Amino acid sequence: MASRLAKTITLLVSSLVFLNVHSAVNIVECEDEEGNRSFQKVCPPGFTKVGEKKLATGTSSKETKSDNVSIHATLYMIPDCEACDEIREFLGARNIPITEKNANDDIEIQNELTELSGALKVPTTVIGADVITGYSRSKFLSALEAAGYKDDS
Repeated sequence: MASRLAKTITLLVSSLVFLNVHSAVNIVECEDEEGNRSFQKVCPPGFTKVGEKKLATGTSSKETKSDNVSIHATLYMIPDCEACDEIREFLGARNIPITEKNANDDIEIQNELTELSGALKVPTTVIGADVITGYSRSKFLSALEAAGYKDDS
């Protein structure tokens, strides 16, 4: 587990080295009662903050990679949703275009979401054949890989 976490941090930091730095973001490392760790803006209820990092952010000088042009995501969201913001940042950093569908007051989108995922739960993201409820970095990476995402870093 610690080795996997170290690899994740190393990959994240090394990928940021190749970006044009414009600003920074604070990321906290959170741990649940079972010892599972995740990186978030703020630790959700039931999690304990175990670390904090200030990471540089920016935009790549490259346009969307030609190998990834066909990859697209659909995000079912509501306003003021922190997990939705994290998904936007995660996919945006990889130049993955996102179509957002606001399920807040739209019954058609709510019905579409319920049919798609079996529940009226946001955020729900569709990448290729994968339907992901919530935000799990590992699930997003798996879905991108299954859709053919090529990471040049």
